[in-house]
This record gives sequence, C-alpha cells and structure tokens, in this order.
Amino acid sequence: MALIIKGNEIFENEDLRKKLKEHIEGDKLIGIPTETVYGLGGNSLSERSLQNIFRMKNRPVSDPIISHVYNIYQAYDQLYHINIYEKYIIYILSKYFWPGPLSIIAKAKKETPLILTAYSQFCAVRVPDNIITREIIKICNTPIAAPSANKFQHISPTNSLHVYDEFKNEDLLIFDDGQCDIGIESTVLKITKYRIDHKDKNTEELIKKNDVNVMKDIKKINNINVNNSEGNYPVEIISDEEYECECNEELSFLRAATNSKESASNMEVYEKLKNMFDLLDHLSSINNNNDDNNNNDDNNNNDDNNNNDDNNNNDDNNNDDNNNNDNNNNNNNNNNNNNNNNNNNNNDNNNNMIVDKILKYKSLYNYSIKIYRRGKYTKGDIQNVLNRYDLLKDINVEMYEKIKFENLDIFKNEYPKSGIKDYRCDNINKEDDIYKTFNNGIEKNEVCPGLLLTHYSPFVSTYLLDIILCKTIEKKNKAELLERNNNVCKKINLNKCVLLDIGSSLLKYDKNFLKYINICYDNLEVNERIKYITKQFFLFLRQAERLAIENNADNILISIVNIKSCDENYLSVFDRIYRAASGKMINLFIDDKDIIAYIK
Repeated sequence: MALIIKGNEIFENEDLRKKLKEHIEGDKLIGIPTETVYGLGGNSLSERSLQNIFRMKNRPVSDPIISHVYNIYQAYDQLYHINIYEKYIIYILSKYFWPGPLSIIAKAKKETPLILTAYSQFCAVRVPDNIITREIIKICNTPIAAPSANKFQHISPTNSLHVYDEFKNEDLLIFDDGQCDIGIESTVLKITKYRIDHKDKNTEELIKKNDVNVMKDIKKINNINVNNSEGNYPVEIISDEEYECECNEELSFLRAATNSKESASNMEVYEKLKNMFDLLDHLSSINNNNDDNNNNDDNNNNDDNNNNDDNNNNDDNNNDDNNNNDNNNNNNNNNNNNNNNNNNNNNDNNNNMIVDKILKYKSLYNYSIKIYRRGKYTKGDIQNVLNRYDLLKDINVEMYEKIKFENLDIFKNEYPKSGIKDYRCDNINKEDDIYKTFNNGIEKNEVCPGLLLTHYSPFVSTYLLDIILCKTIEKKNKAELLERNNNVCKKINLNKCVLLDIGSSLLKYDKNFLKYINICYDNLEVNERIKYITKQFFLFLRQAERLAIENNADNILISIVNIKSCDENYLSVFDRIYRAASGKMINLFIDDKDIIAYIK
C-alpha cells in the first residue's frame, strides 16, 4: 500500500532517511513534491528502477523522463556528456532558472540507461525548486528520474492525495508538501548544435593562439557561418567527435585549469569551474572597458603632453629629495610584487586555458536552443538571458512546431461580421490547424515528454468550448447558419455536461449545465490571473472529472473564452488545456433567448 509522509520529516527523522535510501537502492519508487507537479521518482541510473516507473504509469518507453538533481555539479558529473561550451551555456541558464521549472536536454553520458532518454541519447535535467525533494536527492546520492505521478496521459497531480488516488495499491512512499506552487510541468528546451563551414584559416589560428582577447575573439567567432550540408536544413550533430577524443582527459584538464588537487572530488572541480565561468563575464567587461579606454587615451594624449612640459621643472627639483625614500620603499615592495605577479600569471594562464577551450568548441559548431514544451519560463525569458552574455548572444531560441498554438484559428482576434463560413461547426478544425500537426500514435521516440495530443486527459470525454455571440452575425445569416449546423453537426445536450469555466465567462448560464465549476479570479490583479489559472487548472480539472463520473455526465467542457491570448504565459497553460481535450472543440452559439452547442 502507498504511504503518505509529511515531507518535512525528512530533515529530522533518521529512520525515515535510512528507509528512503534503502527504498531507492532497492529500485522502488517514491512520490516527490515539486513546484510544478508531483513526480513519480526512481533512480535515474538504474534500468530496473526506470522500468518500474514505466510499468507503474503504463507509460510507453518512447516517452523520455526528466531527471532531477541537487545542483548543477551533479548534472555535470552523473548525467551530461557535453563539451565545455555547452557546460557554460547550461551554467548561465542555471544562474537564472535553477532551482526552478526549466528542464535542459543535452547529450547523456554513455553509461546512462537508454530507457531514460527514450533511446535518443539525450537526457533532460533540472534542479527542482523544492527543498524537500532536493534533500531527498541528496540523501539518495543519485539523480531522481520523475515524470508526473499519474497514470500515463491522465491529469497531472498537484497534491499528495492525487498521487495516492492514482497508486494507492503500490509500494510507494509519497512525501507530502501541500499544493504545488506553479501547477503545470516545467519548460523543456534542448541545446542543439550544427556543423560550421570553416572557409578560412583564421579560426584555427584563433584557437591555437595564447594571447586571448575575449571580446575580439568572441566577435570573430560569432560571425562564422553554418554549413547547410543538406539543402536548406543544417544537420544536427548527435555525436561530438572532437569531444569524444578529449572527454577521457577532460577532468585532468579541468583539475589543472582550476588548480584543483588530485584528491579533489569531481564535484569540487566543477564548483571551481563555475567560479571561472563567472570570471569570464568579468574579463569581457574588462576588455570592453579597455577598448573604450584606448580611444579615450588617444584623445587625451595631446593634453597630457602639454601638461608634462609644464611639470618637468617642478619634478626635477623634487627628485633629489625623494630618491632616497623611493629606493628604500622599492626594495620592500619588489618581493611582494614578484609573488603577486607569479600568482596573477598562473591565474591568467588558467583563465586562458578555459577561454581557449570554450572558444574552440564555440567555433566548431553553430548552437541553438529549441523549446519543446511550454512552461513558466518563456522563449523571451530564455533569449533575454542569452543576450546578456557575449559568448551566448548569437544563440537563437526557437519553438518546436508542435507547440505553436498561436497558429490556431481560435486565436484570431476577430470573426467576420458578415458571412457564415467561419461559424460553421464543420470548419472548427481546419486542415491547416495545429491539430493536423499532431500524430498521437506512438511511432517514434520523442526527445521531450508531454508532446502527445492526449496528455493530461480526464477519463471522461472532454472538449474545449468557445462562444459565438449570434448578435454579432447579421440576422439574414443567422437562420441559415443554425440550419446548416443542424444538418452537418451534432447538437450537444448541455444538461448532460460538466462545465469547467475560467474567469466566469458563462456564469450567467450556469443552470444550463449538469454541473458548473469556475476558476474565478475576479479579485486578482490582471498580471496575477494567469498565475492563478495555471496553479489551479489541474486541481479543478480533477474536480470536474470526479463530478462527471459521479453524475454520469456525457462530457466535460472547458471554456477557453478568457484564455485566448497569444501571451506566452497564457499559451503555456493553453497547451495543457488543449491536450486535456485532445484538441476537440465545441462552438456555443448564444443569442438573447437560448444557447446551443454543436460539435462536428
């Protein structure tokens, strides 16, 4: 039987800590709280544990699993198999988005179980923003693979009772930490790279040279072009041949570059590497300032020369008095300066080693980032961070085609005031609609979880509900419109439907439905409303499902009237709403007397 445990006990109860560690080492599973949704967790590095996750969820192995780590050093050490430039990219993103709901996909270590990656050789990793789960990971001393703690394609769980309801008969330890703060899954992005066409020898000379000017070298490398070796589509690099030649010696290189002792752990080496990554920003600033100062120095030279002539006579008079004192002071300072110079030279050499290696891998490939799943962090959030760093500002962020919901017809701002074409229910899902981009059959392995059209679905048939006000249609067309819909579409009995309303869009018609529940945000500021909807949606959807089952309802309807916005945050929750309804739509025609619902 599943057991719910107060999450905070993990910090003080030694018996519980021991039980947890033994549970994970035995390849058993746990329910973990995160800021997004509750996860069904197991050892990321154990094939048997991962198989238990897939079995318990009824999840196909074509759907990869996100691993959760305590910090970025654990990700470097146990999961990622990436060159130093990719490490730098992930580190910069982690500064702004970890701990938090951002999962980063990159090449996985060879020893990582392939089932974790859906046999793609790429793994998704994040640091959860929940101290209980981070403590769990620390105790277990292994990354925790954790998809949402629900049966595959069912509604995501946002509290521990949801997890218990899904898996009450399983040997599962569920750590309770109340309701999830965000309420939808993390943003998922992938770092991709493409071969670069090196048409000149300057790049090789740049990589080999010892005197590194960070700003000038970055600008030069940023101008290198991509080699589109297959028509107009660059070929993604799956196996980094250059890194494969060097990866076995990488830690030795990093120990030398970070002045780490041989006895230092890998984690300690990566922590020092992080400090050197931070120093790169400082070096860039210095080089920027030096370029500016050089121009100022040229302008000031003439003025300085004039002043020097006037001052020379005074300096001659003072020199004799000062010489004896200066000689004594110089002798004392020389020893200190020599020591400092040696240390500075060593640090500069080490910094140059890191910079050289970063510039090398930056010059070998063209890097980009693709967002595969929407979440709290948006394309704009990611791009804004990259644009702050000279080494990263040329990286382009793009959206995966399957999640471009802004292309849906329902996001058009206005319906035509005349004619009836766009109001016909047989025109709801057009051929060019995003619905047509989905293939819900599991034919190939996905690079990211949560991409199937039927994810997040209730056990009761569910539809999106949009409103068409008949008063916006010319009277001469209204009768023809309704007659045509009667002929080609099925009329829905709203009295047999549970409505999940958002923002009271149909509150005045609540008696027309079997059951009516509402995510009401009337008392919230405008910018707080989407956060509230996002946090509450899965919770209310489970309530709608329960009411539908208890009352033998035909359908669950989800009103989308108040969330038809192309704002990135609205699109993130719309992603879940759209998939919960499997992309199916009902149009609700409203006039002064009645409301009529049609489905094709």
